[in-house]
Amino acid sequence: MTEKLVIARKRFAKDRFAAALGITLDQLTDNSVTMHMQLSEDMVNWFDRPHGGAVYCLADAAFSVLANNGETLAVALECSITYHASPPSDALLVVEGETLSATRKTAAYLFKVYMENAESRAPVATMKSVAYRTRTPIDSTVKY
Repeated sequence: MTEKLVIARKRFAKDRFAAALGITLDQLTDNSVTMHMQLSEDMVNWFDRPHGGAVYCLADAAFSVLANNGETLAVALECSITYHASPPSDALLVVEGETLSATRKTAAYLFKVYMENAESRAPVATMKSVAYRTRTPIDSTVKY
C-alpha cells in the first residue's frame, strides 16, 4: 500500500462522526473505496424507516476518503444522491465508490450503496460527487 493510502486510512481512523455511526473502511485503492455500516434502531426516522441522512452519511464518508487519498486536500463542490429503496432498520449497508475522472483541480466520483445479507444484495442509493482539489498538502511532513 502506498504511503498516501496509509495516510488516508490513518486520517479516517480519526473521523469521530463516522466512528459514532459505526462506519468501517474495508478497502481503499487509488481509485476505489469500499465501506460498510450496520443500521440500528437509533437511525430511524418518524416513519420507523432508516433516515435518509444515515444513508447519505455512509456515501459521504466514502467520498471523503476517496477524494482525499492523494497528496492534496479535496473539498466537496457538489453531491447528488438518488434513493432507490428504503432498507430495513437493521440492514447492513455497503458502499462502493470509484473515481470517474480526475484533473489537477477537480475530480468526479460515483458511489453505490447496497443493503447486503448472506443471500442477496439490493441497491439503496447512488451518489454522484465532485471535489475541488486544493493545493494544500494533506500531510506537510511527507514528501510525495
